[in-house]
Amino acid sequence: MKATRRVIGAAFLAVAAQGIASCALPPDAPTVLASANGTGPDDAYVVSSVAQEYEILRLLGLRSDSQRLHVIDGRPFDVLTATDPETQEARDVWFDISRFSGRSM
Repeated sequence: MKATRRVIGAAFLAVAAQGIASCALPPDAPTVLASANGTGPDDAYVVSSVAQEYEILRLLGLRSDSQRLHVIDGRPFDVLTATDPETQEARDVWFDISRFSGRSM
């Protein structure tokens, strides 16, 4: 019985580790953060995934409230309205999603 539990436990850990690895966020989020301010379409963070958008918000210390899509001159942008939990100040954060928009997810 104990041997069976160990095998099942090891299998569970292997599957869980594989799931966590597949959810890993892009490692370049700090680089993306340093490259722009996200204040508008001309200064949007250029990201590779929605997960990276939320990693940027986390690094900024913001909580997402809403998300909307804007297309300007054929270029897609996600605009996330986010709040600073400490000050309750809300702001729009712009993301250029042209790297992955329209691709199958």
